[in-house]
Amino acid sequence: MSLIYARHGSQPGCLPPWWTWQFFGVFAFCWNFVLEAVGGSAARIQRLTIFGSILMMLAYPIIMETLTRGRTVGALAARLRVIGDDGGTIRFRHALLRWIAYWFVGFSVWTGFCAGLVCATINPPGKRLGALMAGTIVIRTRAPQPPPPVPQTPPELAIWTSQLELSRLPDDLVPASRHFVQRRYGLLSFPRHQLGGDLARQVAARTAPPAPVPQEPEVFLAAVVTERRRRQTENRTGPQRVSTVAELPSGWR
Repeated sequence: MSLIYARHGSQPGCLPPWWTWQFFGVFAFCWNFVLEAVGGSAARIQRLTIFGSILMMLAYPIIMETLTRGRTVGALAARLRVIGDDGGTIRFRHALLRWIAYWFVGFSVWTGFCAGLVCATINPPGKRLGALMAGTIVIRTRAPQPPPPVPQTPPELAIWTSQLELSRLPDDLVPASRHFVQRRYGLLSFPRHQLGGDLARQVAARTAPPAPVPQEPEVFLAAVVTERRRRQTENRTGPQRVSTVAELPSGWR
C-alpha cells in the first residue's frame, strides 16, 4: 500500500498548528462566556474551568478521532487522517493513547514543549511519541498531482532510437533520467542544465550508437527513456514463444 506520510511540519505531532490554536481560542471564549453566565463561588468556577480544559484538550480530539475514524476538524481542513500502522482505521484506544501522550509527554511543561518535535524530527515517517505508543501514523488523504508524461521521441530520431543498445544501462540510471525529464520544468536553470548534462553523459557512455547529430541533454534523455519503456512494454505484451521438444534439454523431454 502506497501512503503519503504527513511530516511534522503539517501534522499536530510536535507543536499545535494554527487551526488548533484557533479552535482552542474559540472554545475558551465560549467557555468563559458560560462561566460568566453560570456564576457561583470561586471553587465552582475553578471546577468548571478544569472540566472545560479536559473537555477541550482530551475529550474533543479523542471523541472526534474515534467517531470519524482518524479525523478532527483541523485534520479535515489539512487533508490529513490518522490510521494504524497496518493501514486500518483507528479505534478509541488508539485515540486515547495518542492524545494522553501528546499533552502529558510530547507537549508538556516537564519536557520543555519539544519532546514531540524532537521525536517527529528524528523518526523517518514523522511519528510523535503518542503515535509510537498507539501504533498509528498520520497520512495525507490528497495525493499530489502525478508528474507529466515523458515526451515522445522526435520523428527524426526514430530510426536511431530503434537501433540503440540499452542493455548496459544500470537500473538506477534509468529512473533518475526519467524523473529528471518529467520534473525538469520545476528546476532552476543552472541545476537543470548541470544535472541534465551529467545524466546525458552517463547514459551516452553506456549506449550505442551515438546520436546522428548532437542533441540537447533533455531531448537525448527523453528519447532513451521512451525507447527503453517501449521495449519493456513490447516484451511484456508481445507473444511468448514456446520451446519445441527438440529444443528442450534431454532431462526435460
